[in-house]
Amino acid sequence: MNNIFSSLVSITQGLHRDRRSEREYQNLLPDIKLNPIAENGAFEISFKRPLSSKKGYYQKRIFNQTENEILSFITEFPQNATLHENKYTFTTLSNKFDKYLKDIAAYIHKRPLTGDVNSDYNYILNYLKVSAIRLYVELQEQYGQFSEHSLFTIPEIAEKYFNDADFDASVFVKLKADKKEEVKKPSKSKSKRKPSFGYKNRDTSKLLKVIQDLQLKIDLLQNNTKVEDLHKLLISKDFTEYNIEIKIQCETTQFIYVIYELKPFFVNFNPTTIHNYGKFITKTDETLKRGNIYKNKIDNPKQKEEIDKIIQQLQ
Repeated sequence: MNNIFSSLVSITQGLHRDRRSEREYQNLLPDIKLNPIAENGAFEISFKRPLSSKKGYYQKRIFNQTENEILSFITEFPQNATLHENKYTFTTLSNKFDKYLKDIAAYIHKRPLTGDVNSDYNYILNYLKVSAIRLYVELQEQYGQFSEHSLFTIPEIAEKYFNDADFDASVFVKLKADKKEEVKKPSKSKSKRKPSFGYKNRDTSKLLKVIQDLQLKIDLLQNNTKVEDLHKLLISKDFTEYNIEIKIQCETTQFIYVIYELKPFFVNFNPTTIHNYGKFITKTDETLKRGNIYKNKIDNPKQKEEIDKIIQQLQ
């Protein structure tokens, strides 16, 4: 079947040209088998059950393509890919989903949409809209570390593409990462994972060298924070064992750029974990929070070339 995100809003094949009857959809619907939720999915959509065959037909097609595209992330981002390959893949997929969203927005602009999902048109287009947003959100959630640009929240995506400042983000339900594992292995007790940043390389000497070089080039840390303390924290198996404040001397935008450039070399070095550790302090004496990290992420901070060159030592 053709791409549902493109065909439903095209001039020649769009929903407005679909003249099939409810009876025809009753005959088509049993032939479409619903795919399972993608095993790597981070969200699911909580949406009203389709109560007509036409709604059900398109809901299944949109759902199936959405899950297939999310599942394809696993092969699009192979474990042996280089940082530059992953950045290229992220940009390609981001552009693809950007086009989905823009095409849907242009279609809705010509044929206004309301929240009354009792009508087939409103139901199908609203479901298509939230599914396209989900693709964009899933890409950011799973591989946002490879983005060359700032990431967006769900409400920001809705406002950016659809001028929808009142978008109900509650339709997106966050899936628990350990839920499927608990179902598969109910007999085994699962030990609680210790919080760490999860440095991937057993040889930690290169990481120490990188931090030392960043300290020399951009004044990464304040004088009362030792380079060795940051190194110990980043390679620790359980950072709750440390009570180290990491006081930042460089500009916040520089430090955030460093975070994102180092992220591929860690399992869990991201805004959420840094927020949870709660002891990264900016030179204005503010605790670095998740929201601050997203807000202050820029692509070209001061001394970007020097930072890139230093971090390349880890490759």
